[in-house]
Amino acid sequence: IIKTFFILLIALCIANVRQIIADDNGLQYEFHIIDALPNNKIPLRFHCASKDDELGYHKPKVGDDFHWRFRINAIESTLFFCHFWWGKKQRAFEVFNRHLVKYCSGDFPTHFCYWKVQADGFYLG
Repeated sequence: IIKTFFILLIALCIANVRQIIADDNGLQYEFHIIDALPNNKIPLRFHCASKDDELGYHKPKVGDDFHWRFRINAIESTLFFCHFWWGKKQRAFEVFNRHLVKYCSGDFPTHFCYWKVQADGFYLG
């Protein structure tokens, strides 16, 4: 019984620590998608979402910067994906996940992530 009690106590402590980390007002991410396509008649369109957040459909003008802020969850499984359309071209991919964090920059408490959309591709920096 004592062994079971200690195992249960440890499990509760771990769950409590994870909740504290998830509720912490610490590290957040500010994510940007910048339209750097040539100024022509074909507009960029995109739709972004995560499992928990619907960011909607967007049709920016050249030079526009669509951005949002979020915090990663305690188990670091936060993932955002976007689907992009530019004329007949289209591409859908994960724009944020735990493996892409290393490409974000900034000091505590905010890290900045930038996707630049150009005619020859997508650039993360």
